Amino acid sequence: MTAMDDYGSHKRSILQINQDVRGLFQTARSIPGLADVGFGDWEKTCTALPEQLNEPIIRVGVVGPIKSGKSTFLNALLKGDFLKRGAGVVTSIVTRVRAGERLKATLYYKSWSEVNADMEQALVLFPSLHWRSAGDRFDIRREQERAELQQALNALNADLRISEDARNHNMVLLSCYLRGYEAVRSFLTDQQATQHYEAERFMEHWKFTGNESLAVYLRDIQLDIRSDALGGNIEIADCQGSDSSNPLHLAMIQDYLRSAHLLIYVISSRTGLRRADIKFLTMIKKMGILDNILFVVNCDFSEHPSLEDLKTLVARVSDELSLIRPRPEVYAFSALFNLFGSLDGNLTERDRRRQEHWKAEVDLVSFSDQESRRFTSVLNRILEHQRYMLLLQNPIERLGGISAGMTHWIGVNRDILSRDAAGARKIAERLRRHQQRFGQILAALQSSLSGVGPAIKQDVSGDVNRYLAPASGAIMASINDFISGYRLVPDSYTDRLRQSGFFQTLYQVFQVFKQALDSFITEHINPEIIRFIAAEENKIRSALESIATPYQSLIADAHAEFCSLMANLGISIECTGPEIIGMPSVEALLRHTGLSIPPLATAIGYTARIRTEAVLRRGFYRTVSGFKKIMKKPVKRGEDDVRAIQEAMRVIKRETRQSLEFHLKDYQENLKFRYLFRLAETVAERFEQAVIQQLQAYSTDFGVLAERLGTQQGDKESAAALLADMHVRGRKIGEDLARLKAGLSGAANPGA
Repeated sequence: MTAMDDYGSHKRSILQINQDVRGLFQTARSIPGLADVGFGDWEKTCTALPEQLNEPIIRVGVVGPIKSGKSTFLNALLKGDFLKRGAGVVTSIVTRVRAGERLKATLYYKSWSEVNADMEQALVLFPSLHWRSAGDRFDIRREQERAELQQALNALNADLRISEDARNHNMVLLSCYLRGYEAVRSFLTDQQATQHYEAERFMEHWKFTGNESLAVYLRDIQLDIRSDALGGNIEIADCQGSDSSNPLHLAMIQDYLRSAHLLIYVISSRTGLRRADIKFLTMIKKMGILDNILFVVNCDFSEHPSLEDLKTLVARVSDELSLIRPRPEVYAFSALFNLFGSLDGNLTERDRRRQEHWKAEVDLVSFSDQESRRFTSVLNRILEHQRYMLLLQNPIERLGGISAGMTHWIGVNRDILSRDAAGARKIAERLRRHQQRFGQILAALQSSLSGVGPAIKQDVSGDVNRYLAPASGAIMASINDFISGYRLVPDSYTDRLRQSGFFQTLYQVFQVFKQALDSFITEHINPEIIRFIAAEENKIRSALESIATPYQSLIADAHAEFCSLMANLGISIECTGPEIIGMPSVEALLRHTGLSIPPLATAIGYTARIRTEAVLRRGFYRTVSGFKKIMKKPVKRGEDDVRAIQEAMRVIKRETRQSLEFHLKDYQENLKFRYLFRLAETVAERFEQAVIQQLQAYSTDFGVLAERLGTQQGDKESAAALLADMHVRGRKIGEDLARLKAGLSGAANPGA
């Protein structure tokens, strides 16, 4: 892609300019008397810059419901059959694709403890009391436990295998773990294991992504491929599971979407926009990330008798999307037709016939090709913009400041060298007095930052405590309202109690409640937490910006004094105004510091106490019923079981609250101490570094050459020649930076 090639060219230019600047430092140290001279933060910045350019990843999340064509879309974009198409796995897997030197699939597996924890939660209130002979925690590695669980699953009534007209995800989870065990037992460990499939073995990873019994053991997948469509720091992810029946899968997708710079939402032209799409997009809107999204209507040529029919559907989808996002960017093309084109010569006979048939639909093909080009152009422009903002903007600003500072250093020292010893010392003394002015600014800044840091933390801490406090926070209040408002209708379970028995009914009651609560948390609570975190990030940045603004004015005044002093001393230098010091973006900082928000995808832990109390209550109610019969009082059939179910629901609600309060307390502390506080410290530190670096351009020790250079004419001539050479190279660096900025102006303003 042209834009990605441009990015590579810009990056190489920055690295070359950086190397040229470092060359100036080396030349300066070759001047007689300056072998040990240092350039402080300038040198630190130039040394660290190459690594900083390689660190951040631009993340693109491809989302949409199962069977919308996400994998086909990605394969078409990457111009190869890298992801298995039509897998339809019911588990949640994020398949991350990056550029690599050779084909490689890296599969990241769960540990045995994670597998067993998953299964234990699915087994809470499992219908049978006696299916396990072991009394301790469940462990799938024990053969007898696997056999007993399989027998228990086989004995379940069919209605327990269905939840809301779909397979019960707990039953699916347990069955998949059992079926896939033999295939993974040899390499899973107590740690999170990985496996690699390289070169000719690359396609073997499909057996895991296309088989739910094996995919259930995966955490995620990374594919490294050679493709012109991927730059070195672009990651495109197939986020599978957005419409999974398990809400925790959606929470895992939310964690990835929170870190993505761009979302591509794929809609099948066979179905148009469905209720599940509206629900998911509404949730994305609540997360506050709907602005960074492109919509792709994946066209199935076989479904549309004419171009007009396809355009009608696209128009309808656009109208429906506009209710969620004003003026949505919608592109309509056939990902499968594009993929066939990139695989030409390597198609199956069936796919070749489909391709030939579609080629005859000239209008549809022409429209699809036009839309594909339009989409590719916009995608490239967005990626280039993101790369500029995250990777190139800050290094260019830093190099600009260093270049200006070195230009001053060279100019002042050339002038000093032309004076006699007394004149040089006089200039050096006046310059050093001026340095004190900058020293005072820096000291004041450091004092202000040291004072504002604790205040920011205290403010943020108060916000987090009010919002997430287990006892009184807004989040727990919303969850408590949901739990309190959840109603069990006992009469609806009377027939089920009679047909399936007490324990199977209790298990279903529990699962329906848990599914409803998990869905509520994922669809309503998690997006609100994400918005809250974004607001706190902005608050931290705004608080530090309020400190930064007056210092920008002080630096401008000190810079004007410096220029005036240079003029009074008769020293001719370029004296352009200092660039505005902006706060580093939170987004860019996160990429460089490794800070991450605590994950949202955390299961609620339930224990066997629910079953114990339910059984005790059932026994009590049956005893009461027995006394009623003795006293010849009327007793409704199953009345004791219904009352025990109602009591069990009260116990379930109580334990749910306790579990969530514990989880929220843990999340609250992690959010404060491991993320927001450290973010505040990092932003303040980076801002201070930027100010120090800019001040150095006007406060470096210009008098050192005058003091150290001897009276020998040879030393002066050598120093003058080296400074003249540095002057020429410095001007070239400035010109190169100016051209680079001009070339990047379009990338910085993609809409221009």
